[in-house]
Amino acid sequence: MPKTPRRRMSKARRREAIEGYLFLLPNLIGFLVFMAVPLALSFYYSLTDYDLLTPAKFVGLKNYTDALGFSIRPEAYQAAMAEGAGWFAAVKSAVVANDPTFWIALRNTLMYAVGMLGLAVIPAFLVAWLLNSKLRGMSFFRALFYIPVVASIVGVALVWFWIYKQQSGVLNLFISAIVQALNWILSPLGVTISDPNIPWLVHPRFALPSLIVMTAWATIGYDMVIFLAALQGISREVFEAALMDGSSRWHTLRKIVVPLLSPTIFFVLVTNTITVLQIFSEPYIMTQGGPANSTLTIVLYLYRMGFQRFRMGYAASLAWIVFALVFFVTQMQFRLAKRWVYEE
Repeated sequence: MPKTPRRRMSKARRREAIEGYLFLLPNLIGFLVFMAVPLALSFYYSLTDYDLLTPAKFVGLKNYTDALGFSIRPEAYQAAMAEGAGWFAAVKSAVVANDPTFWIALRNTLMYAVGMLGLAVIPAFLVAWLLNSKLRGMSFFRALFYIPVVASIVGVALVWFWIYKQQSGVLNLFISAIVQALNWILSPLGVTISDPNIPWLVHPRFALPSLIVMTAWATIGYDMVIFLAALQGISREVFEAALMDGSSRWHTLRKIVVPLLSPTIFFVLVTNTITVLQIFSEPYIMTQGGPANSTLTIVLYLYRMGFQRFRMGYAASLAWIVFALVFFVTQMQFRLAKRWVYEE
């Protein structure tokens, strides 16, 4: 068969293509210098023992096994069984994590994510539902809820640090005033309530929930704006038809508004999950990961390993573990979205 002659690119089209590539060149260089090359180096260093002072030594997957691996000690199992411990307790004593602090940080990060999503997304949706009206003064309240988003995280942390102080914090003073009022009312009955004086940031039981509340408070405004924009995109005819059919406000919200806003809810869940799994600033500023590592997150632990102990190879492996965690959780959210996200 005769070969089909190849069409030669005209001089004008060749020049247009070259100009197009030249316009893309700055972005391409920026991507290579600030994204692709650092990512490649980070993955390489995650396979090495590197401390910034000596040449990197290739160790393979050792950093990953140090973080994720476990060691089994049969003698500990036998000793626990001999002491009369249950099977589960004996197995737990025999299986020891190579890096227990990593698993503490992972648990705290997951608890942070679940708590923050519950205290930020749901209230933000309800606030947007309440503010989706044309009553006078609604603009002021919308701006009021959005103010924490504009404020810097350092300023927000300082304000909440003042609120959470054990002796002179606003929250404990408010609780003390309520306790005193209740004691005044109940004193004729011989009932006395002691002032709890809660150590919000210095006790492992309260530190992580306190940070979750602070983060949720700073996030609600942003999510509220997204939900409010989605609500205003719903035709008024939908609400009028529901009202004519005798639907209550709660029934309209649950059966009509939530399905129509499910793509927006899914977007907010995904973006918030990605953000909170990389949480760093709040625990670093407020508690430095304490007390007793109760607020230590993976990224904060990564920072400790890399920039305080100069274990850069191990820190790089933690960074890739965080990436894998975020990728896995996001993929699970996309798979589960097929069951509840309504697509028009």
